[in-house]
Amino acid sequence: MRKWSFLVLAIAFVMACAPAFADVKVLFDEDAATEAGAGDFAALFISHDAPSEVTVVTTDPYKGSKCVFVTPSQSYNPNMTDWNFAIKEQPVAGEYRYITFAWKSDGGQGVMIQFTDNGAWGSTTTPCVEPPAPGTRRYIGGTNVTGWTGICVSADIPAQWTVVSRDLFADFGEFVLTGMALTPFDDGGNGDYYDAMMISSDPFDATAVESAGKLATTWGDMKR
Repeated sequence: MRKWSFLVLAIAFVMACAPAFADVKVLFDEDAATEAGAGDFAALFISHDAPSEVTVVTTDPYKGSKCVFVTPSQSYNPNMTDWNFAIKEQPVAGEYRYITFAWKSDGGQGVMIQFTDNGAWGSTTTPCVEPPAPGTRRYIGGTNVTGWTGICVSADIPAQWTVVSRDLFADFGEFVLTGMALTPFDDGGNGDYYDAMMISSDPFDATAVESAGKLATTWGDMKR
């Protein structure tokens, strides 16, 4: 009995002294009902630059059994159902700052992902800018053939699964993430794959999202 009481007290002490776990919101991973797509991620994209299409596929996902494939030139929705994710410098419960995702291009010169702030798309000045770049809210891998302004995270085309982990606040400033566009460039490629997309109040451990064959776990899973 004494051993049991001591164990309970020890656990209570650790829980009281340990820092709170980070808030993590999965935007897409396995298209589960608990994710931001509520089990039907593709249906969130109500607008398409013809003939773009969003499909949840089982073809070579980065992790798990599913990923997203998008055909050129882009599919999007500035106000996705129940998306109201505040991006803050010092996030509290239910707010976020960091993002990680994996992407892969099937041909073409580059790949892009865009985010809206309360339904508004980013500004356009020059194709690639350095952070901080408030108001742009775009990440580009490879060559930005669109001319739309964003942060070019790599000059190399992600021909293989590549993980991107970014500080949204440092890159774009404070905003409310209400939607996104997945933008395979209309440049001869077949389309782009996306997987393991999530936002968090704490930085992601880059070693936890490296692919050793397939992603075994995420930083958010580990923290929780």
